[in-house]
Amino acid sequence: MNLLVKGKYVISDKIIKDGAIAIEDNIIMDVGEERKIKRSVGRGYEVYGGEEYLVIPGLINSHTHISMTLLRGYADDYSLQDWLEKWIWPVEAKLRPEDIEAGAILGAVESISMGVTTVCSLYHYYPDRNEASGLLKVGMRGTIGTALFSWDKEKCIYNFRDALHRWHGKNNLIRIAIGPHAPYTVDPDLWIEAKELLDYANNKYADKGDIIMTTHILEDDKEPELVKEKFNVELPEGSVVRYLDKLGVLDNYMLAAHMIHLHRDDIEIVKKRGINIAHNPIANLKLGMGIAPVSRYIDRGINVSLGTDGPASNNTLDIFETMKIAALLQKAIDRDPTTLPAKKVFEMATINGAKALHYDNLGMIRKGYLADIVLIDLKKPHLKPIFDPYSHLVYSVRSLDVDTVIIDGKIVYEKGEFSTISYDDIYKKIDRIINRLMSA
Repeated sequence: MNLLVKGKYVISDKIIKDGAIAIEDNIIMDVGEERKIKRSVGRGYEVYGGEEYLVIPGLINSHTHISMTLLRGYADDYSLQDWLEKWIWPVEAKLRPEDIEAGAILGAVESISMGVTTVCSLYHYYPDRNEASGLLKVGMRGTIGTALFSWDKEKCIYNFRDALHRWHGKNNLIRIAIGPHAPYTVDPDLWIEAKELLDYANNKYADKGDIIMTTHILEDDKEPELVKEKFNVELPEGSVVRYLDKLGVLDNYMLAAHMIHLHRDDIEIVKKRGINIAHNPIANLKLGMGIAPVSRYIDRGINVSLGTDGPASNNTLDIFETMKIAALLQKAIDRDPTTLPAKKVFEMATINGAKALHYDNLGMIRKGYLADIVLIDLKKPHLKPIFDPYSHLVYSVRSLDVDTVIIDGKIVYEKGEFSTISYDDIYKKIDRIINRLMSA
């Protein structure tokens, strides 16, 4: 299907007033002023948008556990280790493959309706029904990390290999990532093996898209002690980052969530190795983990993107909310209102996320890029007047202002309705799953 998307403002390499985008199949063929684009395209284009719309690239949630929609609100107001060990891991042990798929469907529906077109999610994996299969049923783009834990090493490695074979490149929407959970759950030998598996995967499967490593690092300030206690290892100068660097696992293919408690010298290692950081401000606040000094990372040239973390630790998948909180937090801790201006924060939620996921044709409305596009309805009291679209996107727009979502050139969501899924069906399925989990 060929689409012509019009907007009062189109966010491309620059802000285009009265702009338009020509889409053929899943590719942006041209973008510019509407009067010029309309002259260059022929008939047969379906027209969307208009003068009361702000048109943006699809938002990218670069760190979540999307199937954990099933556990939203289940175990709030606990410390991280208690939350994991006493609440989350025990109930996750009861999850079936169909549960994980259903949780991913619910998470995809929530995300898309809030303007998110791509997620990077790290979770448990089953061959036939999993987060990848759930996203595909809704029509969402995703990088799906298969989790690695030392206590289930052989099964985890099998799962990664199986996921690559079955799902990587599927429908031009799914990429697989390797997901060592954290330094305190993955032993040194498994970290090294994970890096070897990553190199193998990119040698064999990168023609369908790069494979990255997604993980959690330094979410907890107690992490160095946890690593030493769990695996009886010494950390160079008490640094988890130096420990991982010594293992040889740090490079540009790593997307590290959180990175709150870096030593000053660690920042230079992160910069040198090209590590990407996924900043999760709301989950970090809710779990009392602290605030990552991301303005310092950005000033050093480190690529920082945005994530919500899982719906059990946030409790939504709302990147608009995340953008605003990320901006305000840094201004407060730096005591500088010029820190993280709106345009920079919006880039964290779009092009920086694409870079972290190793896409070179995503996260921007640009000729030749994948057609993942969101239309914002400007006919709202809180969106009038409009002086600076970037300011509106970070400080004024709410996720409920999303009108239409295009993913891979297809209209997936329009005016509150999905073309791919029934709300009632997924709600009933989730209710049945929760009733079973809570009665077991």
